[in-house]
Amino acid sequence: MFATTLLVLQESGFYGWLIDNHDADGWEETAQSWLFGAIVVAAICAGLIVCYKWLKKHSAVSIDKKIWSRGQTIILMLVGFLPVLLMMAALWYSTRDYFDVVGVGGLMKGVVLGWSIYLVLLLIGHLASPWRRELF
Repeated sequence: MFATTLLVLQESGFYGWLIDNHDADGWEETAQSWLFGAIVVAAICAGLIVCYKWLKKHSAVSIDKKIWSRGQTIILMLVGFLPVLLMMAALWYSTRDYFDVVGVGGLMKGVVLGWSIYLVLLLIGHLASPWRRELF
């Protein structure tokens, strides 16, 4: 299943969209690792936000503090955009292949992709938890 997904992504041209420099040798591997980096960063940030929310709710002293409004939940989700941006920029800058092959345009596309994956993971996390009424 995983190998099939990778082949579909490769044949669809998604890897080519994700980077700027298609003339470099091994650009497909760099694009694939950039995609995996975006997925990992988004999963880490979503997990940290969910853990933070759980800790805040678990350590609340009254029932009123345990109940969050939709606005509080959305603000927490929006705060998570900053760590995704910073981690993607640090990942991009730390590897010479990303700097040369992915380029600045690929960095922006990777950040937007990371934000999208982050939001999807948070929405799934809220749907699967007892907090779904705070968002939906």
